[in-house]
Amino acid sequence: MKIYILFFLSCLFSSLLAIGQSPTPVAANGQLNVVGNQLTNESGKAIQLRGVSTHGLQWFPTCYTQSSVQAVAKDWGADVLRIAMYVDEGGYLSGKEAMRAKVNQIVDWAEQSGIYCIIDWHILNPGDPNVHTADAIEFFNIMSQRNAGKKHVIYEICNEPNGVNWSQIKSYAEQVIPVIRKNAPNAIVLVGTPNWDQRPQDVLSAPLAYTNLLYTVHFYAASHFFQNDVKSVTNQLPLFFSEWGTSTYSGGGNLDFTNGQAWLDLMAGSNPGNQKISWCNWTFSDAGESSAALNAGACNSQQWNNTSPSGTWVKDHILNPADDFGPATPSVAISSPANNTTVAIGTNLVINASVYNASATRVEFYNGTTLIGSDATAPYSWTIASLAQGTYSLTAKALISSGNLTSSVVQVTAAPAPNQAPIVSLTSPANNASFPLPATVTIAANAADNDGNISKVDFYNGSTKLGEDATAPYAFTWSGMTAGTYTLTARATDNQGAVTTSGAVTVLVYNQGDPDPTADLIGPNCVYPNAVQLFNVNANKLGNATSFSWWCTGSTKSITTVQAGKASIDFGASFTGGQVCVGINYSAAPWYSQYCKTVTVCPGTLTTPTNQSPSVSLTSPTTNATYTAPATVTLAASASDADGSIEKVEFYNGSTKLGERTSSPYQLNWTNVGAGTYALTAKATDNAGATTTSGTISIQVSNPTPTNQAPTVSLTAPATSATFTAPATIAISATANDTDGSVAKVEFYSGTTKLGESTTAPYQFSWTGVSTGTYTLLARATDNLGATTTSASVTIQVSNPTATTPNPGADLIGADCARPNDVRVYEVNARNLPNATQFSWWFMGSSQSISATQAGKASYTFGPSFTGGQVCVGINYSVAPWYSQYCKPVSVCSTGARAGADDVANNPVFPNPTNDQFTFVADRDIHSMSVANQTGREQLRLGSTKAGQTITFGDQLSPGIYLLHIRYENQEERTIKLLKTGN
Repeated sequence: MKIYILFFLSCLFSSLLAIGQSPTPVAANGQLNVVGNQLTNESGKAIQLRGVSTHGLQWFPTCYTQSSVQAVAKDWGADVLRIAMYVDEGGYLSGKEAMRAKVNQIVDWAEQSGIYCIIDWHILNPGDPNVHTADAIEFFNIMSQRNAGKKHVIYEICNEPNGVNWSQIKSYAEQVIPVIRKNAPNAIVLVGTPNWDQRPQDVLSAPLAYTNLLYTVHFYAASHFFQNDVKSVTNQLPLFFSEWGTSTYSGGGNLDFTNGQAWLDLMAGSNPGNQKISWCNWTFSDAGESSAALNAGACNSQQWNNTSPSGTWVKDHILNPADDFGPATPSVAISSPANNTTVAIGTNLVINASVYNASATRVEFYNGTTLIGSDATAPYSWTIASLAQGTYSLTAKALISSGNLTSSVVQVTAAPAPNQAPIVSLTSPANNASFPLPATVTIAANAADNDGNISKVDFYNGSTKLGEDATAPYAFTWSGMTAGTYTLTARATDNQGAVTTSGAVTVLVYNQGDPDPTADLIGPNCVYPNAVQLFNVNANKLGNATSFSWWCTGSTKSITTVQAGKASIDFGASFTGGQVCVGINYSAAPWYSQYCKTVTVCPGTLTTPTNQSPSVSLTSPTTNATYTAPATVTLAASASDADGSIEKVEFYNGSTKLGERTSSPYQLNWTNVGAGTYALTAKATDNAGATTTSGTISIQVSNPTPTNQAPTVSLTAPATSATFTAPATIAISATANDTDGSVAKVEFYSGTTKLGESTTAPYQFSWTGVSTGTYTLLARATDNLGATTTSASVTIQVSNPTATTPNPGADLIGADCARPNDVRVYEVNARNLPNATQFSWWFMGSSQSISATQAGKASYTFGPSFTGGQVCVGINYSVAPWYSQYCKPVSVCSTGARAGADDVANNPVFPNPTNDQFTFVADRDIHSMSVANQTGREQLRLGSTKAGQTITFGDQLSPGIYLLHIRYENQEERTIKLLKTGN
């Protein structure tokens, strides 16, 4: 009885433990989908994923290991890990295969930990995704093939596009997404938006026509406050915040948890679309910047919970509130074989399947629609015996109480096993073997083929076939060669034509009677009485040698050291045979070695042949070659001696020796050669002192052609930092000279924009109608031969005339003066608006039209006959004072004066000042805009826009003075002062 009770309690404990364990995010949600504007799980429940992003994999490899991914999933409670794979900056393009392998490794770790992962094509610099479209298509094709059918993989095709508009991003996406869809038709795809993922509203006019797609938004809490822009699209576009930080947009600087919480509330569903928006925080790293989640050094010590202030805050907001994924989604999947597997014909293929979050009565296995088997007991498997050739589309169907579940398709191909190449190796001769002439060399090889047989073995000297053998043992006898060094290989061919070449073996064949050049001590084998012979140590024994001691065991007359490792021995009349020996001290192991060579007395009588002179010819330079002074002339010669050796080759210019060489190749560089005609020769000296002089080569060295000197130019007017009043007329003048010719023209520029040119002195240009802004002027002189010089730049400032700034404290706010045909906006001070029910506008004086634009604001067109007057408004109230009237005198502006900050024609920001928001009309194409406070700290980043487009901003700014900084596409810059008033 006791045993049964213990068994029951054990089972009960195990059941309770299983019930208490929460499913992983992937097990709970399964295949993600986008329904309307909302990310949902496989059951259709709206969900929010929360997680972290890696930093660049190439910079922080120790931060991304199996243990760190497990910690992100378990300790941090993350649902998703973004894998930021940089494309440039030492990333993917610096090693494609290695980077794909690293990304796939993290993908697999995420799968094992049960969390989702984002494969991020991390473009940043350059910001145009179209620069690397071909690489992106290749990358996502390989990755989506490899990870097809994996429910936890999300693809982000372009991080933070910048410097491009939505149409350019869309064109890129329409090339990349179909590649992913071909391999992973249900995968979630993330697409970037313009201006560093900060303008999702640009997508609205032409969204992409794909399903299961979300648009990315990025922000950094200490820099970005564009929540209203995001809120405006939450009921129109599905969004995913794939990167955000608590710091400034640089990744460093101050942390703003207050604004960060405002963004988190928005993503949690506090938005007009009630959209739950998923997010990844930048970054899970120890990068040493304030946005990094880990403290410095944490990755090297694998301290995954050693969090920074930002990491502590973010981790808490991942864990709290808890995920709300609803009940876990039942599913079935084939765990092996992998999709797109190829096996050999005849393989016994085992199919394994797993059922998740449900109990199955059995699992059925199908090839296409054909049932091939079933298994009622976990683990579920079925074996196809002796697989026939063909392609199989395998699925698993789990029968559960609520219905049937079907897995994704796994495709397996059975094909003939690829032919394996044969193996071959040379067994004879040994490497570096030597043979005296006449030589006969037996070449032998071993060859085998694991999946067939050897049809033949060919034997080669370099690329020259020597012979072949079709049966084992494979051998060939080679003879008839001349003295020299030879490289031997064997090439085996199997019964299917596959070929393998062996490693090479080097052999040396030398003349009979010559010293063996492979011996440790090289010299003659026999000598005649009174002979003087040279002996030298083989070069392969000279490394680290410090001293040499020579001796002979027989009777010799003298031993003279010629150079390190070489000695001359006079054997004298009494020599009867013995050994020539040398002892060598080394500066490293073996520290000391001794080498000896046996020398006998040659038979017969020595007959001294007549020494033949060497032959020599100059091979470089060629006859009549020409050079430019100061020249470097390479002299090269070919020299040989039929009955001895070459001691040296000397090079001459006429009778003047230039230098010499004592070994081949005989080559000398003659440097710094001046202008003139030179007669070059080479003189060869052989071992017996005979000399031969080559034929003469004549060369010509000429002085260089004079180089055209560039002109000089400088701006003489205007002076640097000069100021002008718009619309300005600016006289630009320059002086220019050319010491070796004449000045053809002087061009005048503002930045890179040409303003005009002058072809005669004095070089002047009048630039008229110049609008407000800061300009960089320069002059470029061109001489009669086309050489150009650009002057130093001069910076000038063109400002608006002094304007009367509307009084923000007046009852009626607007310009104090206007010109005929001007359009002005006037508005009632906000303090006079409470309880107002009706507004009546009029003008005392000549005006063309009055248009009420909104409650308390009207636009006046003063017309051609305007001579001054008063702008007035009457206001009805629902309480006392019931009615009030306010007027403002408006005079005619003096010539050239600005009418005020509301002048839309000249100032593209209106109303200014305002207590609500500013409206901006772009007068030209703009590269970037930003708003800073009086201390210079950036408050808003507005991005780029086209001429004529309107942008509203500033509703989130506190009262105060701000500066709108504009950088145009032509690199000109402009700053506009803004005044934000209180209510």
